[in-house]
Amino acid sequence: MGLFNKERGKSSKHHNTTIIAEGAKIAGELTLSGNIQVDGVLTGKLQTEKLVTISPSGRIEGEIYAEKAIINGHFEGEVFARNIEILANGNLKGEVTSSELIIHKGGVFLGNSKTVTGEEVINLSDKKEKVKSAS
Repeated sequence: MGLFNKERGKSSKHHNTTIIAEGAKIAGELTLSGNIQVDGVLTGKLQTEKLVTISPSGRIEGEIYAEKAIINGHFEGEVFARNIEILANGNLKGEVTSSELIIHKGGVFLGNSKTVTGEEVINLSDKKEKVKSAS
């Protein structure tokens, strides 16, 4: 496949994974429709309709709104997701709102957890967004 291939620039039916590489530091608000893997550092707000994966070298400080979050690195802040999984190297400090929270042996969770239905997770994040934009 060459640089000037006719297929270049066409959108794919499949969502690719956005990767924040180890050593990269991003601050601000990031909104995606696909998966994201954080190997570096992200500070701020992350919203996606799919999966957020924090690798062992990754760190997020702020807010996550996602369908699913897999934490194998460090997260500090608030996370709103239908499913949250903290793997053996994962460390989550903060507030969790989800319908399912799984903590593997070796994983660390320090904070508060609120278990809700999947629909409530979406409603809570919508309401939180409205409150923040009004202030």
